[in-house]
Amino acid sequence: MRRFFNLPNVILLSLALGVLFGWIAGSAGLLKAGFLLELLKLGGDLFKSLIFMVIVPLVFVSLICGMMSIGDLRKLGRVAGRTLVLYFITAALACIVAIFLVNAIKPGHAIAKETRDRIAKEHEAKQKEIVGKIKTTEHTPWTFIRGIVPNNVFSVMTSNSQMLPVIFFALLFGLCAAMIDSKRREHLAYTFESLSLVMVRMIQAVMFTAPVGVFCLIAVATASIGIEVVKAMALYCVVVVLALSIQFFVVYGGVIRLLTRLRFTDFVRACRPALVTAFSTSSSAASLPVNMECVNKRLNVSTSVTSFVLPIGTTVNMDGTAIMQTVATVFIAQLYAIDLTVTQQIGVILTAMLAAVGTAPVPAAGIAMLVIILEPLGIPLTGIALIWAVDRPLDMLRTVVNVVGDGVAAAAVGTMEGEDVKYVPEEAAVGFQLPTGDSQYP
Repeated sequence: MRRFFNLPNVILLSLALGVLFGWIAGSAGLLKAGFLLELLKLGGDLFKSLIFMVIVPLVFVSLICGMMSIGDLRKLGRVAGRTLVLYFITAALACIVAIFLVNAIKPGHAIAKETRDRIAKEHEAKQKEIVGKIKTTEHTPWTFIRGIVPNNVFSVMTSNSQMLPVIFFALLFGLCAAMIDSKRREHLAYTFESLSLVMVRMIQAVMFTAPVGVFCLIAVATASIGIEVVKAMALYCVVVVLALSIQFFVVYGGVIRLLTRLRFTDFVRACRPALVTAFSTSSSAASLPVNMECVNKRLNVSTSVTSFVLPIGTTVNMDGTAIMQTVATVFIAQLYAIDLTVTQQIGVILTAMLAAVGTAPVPAAGIAMLVIILEPLGIPLTGIALIWAVDRPLDMLRTVVNVVGDGVAAAAVGTMEGEDVKYVPEEAAVGFQLPTGDSQYP
């Protein structure tokens, strides 16, 4: 009994109770406004804020620790190369699966024009807000590249929506730190490893509030989903969920099977706390600290690999988001009877892969990036309102896929580096491991 009521199981129980409470309270009209709704929103927002509070320091410190612990620049290049190749392959497979399914099932042909216009009108205000925000910045390959290099690293560190500049600065800092003389490097490495442990302890403390936070987040999300809208958009949702399922079980399961000695069921069991966090918060960034501890502690992947692969993956590896953007683009084109050529659909795949890289790891950011894909193809941006109407549950699911993809890459890269990647039962797992023992430092 005591083993059953461990933290991951309690979080899962609170998630189920949140769904049940949100459905009942939403049907009874108890969460339309008032004290109860505000109280639940406060609980969910506080939980997310507690996690977001440590994300930037954790990413910064972890990347530096990872680079300094790798030490050998040739090994660093090898780890980086393998990581990026894996991320590129899984993203390409995600978009190819998505484009095949949406063309085969044709969900856009299942919605009548009157239903489409009604849903679009109901969510017109949100659509205009999304389009207005994304259009304030010019999005080209050149602006994307310029945005990677910050002109003020402290300003980007204050925003959880700009992770690429933080990652770039951390990588540059870690690379330069690895080049200083050995004695100073050891002192600096010890300092950053100690900071990393502090961040992990903070996350462990925050996770004790997770059952309450998850309950609040899921209850509000469940109550806010209009069942009539979901019914109208059901076939679109089916296509997205089917593509996400294939990516989860077939693509990621295949990578685990081919490149590691793990069973996929053990991998999922080890990463369960991170997946629950991803589902409830709809944020890859919020799930990063939990995912790092799961991969390091429950899968025995070294801190040097974990600290390098996962923070980068949180920003550049968004397979679930790429799937949604690919399906949504073709779906909206079908709604407005726009026939996309093979060349245009290949362009959709490539643009979705790039747009997913530029998507902030926060809730609903993937929808905003749809503007970049739709506009060049002449597809009406009003279709974004329909996607927004049913996006909340899909956002939760695709965030799980994003987080799983990062963990899969870390396990695969760790195995390729000769590490003993294996499932470690919870009762046998120890705390977040330092890459080297404390004894070597003065």
